[in-house]
Amino acid sequence: MKDETVARIGVSLPPKLLKKFDEMVERMGYANRSEAVRDAVRHYMIKNEPREDAGLRVGVISIIYDHDVRGVNDVLTDMQHRYHDMIQSSTHLHLDRHNCMELIIARGETRKINEIKDHLTSVPGVKNADLLITGITED
Repeated sequence: MKDETVARIGVSLPPKLLKKFDEMVERMGYANRSEAVRDAVRHYMIKNEPREDAGLRVGVISIIYDHDVRGVNDVLTDMQHRYHDMIQSSTHLHLDRHNCMELIIARGETRKINEIKDHLTSVPGVKNADLLITGITED
């Protein structure tokens, strides 16, 4: 950042979140909060920027959901069948009596993989959805 100008911003955090953040800053060895915030913003942008990138990608979509919510299993299964041409594999884990995790591996365009993740995120009963995406090197 030596040739860049730096803009200052203000961030308001609840005390408990700030305490946890400060603990993380120290544990991870950041020199100060600003470095940690810059790193967090970069991570957020990397994770969300390539939504429209062209090219073949592989993504792992992880979802945690409450299987007691009526119809959630049917909707999740239907979604996977709707995208059968892209979904390569899925793994189901029982986390406890009520919560399950599904790991779905999809191959295709970034936009389409994000579309699957976004659809799964909006299913009633889904508590969390995340996506890890990477490119494919074609020889």
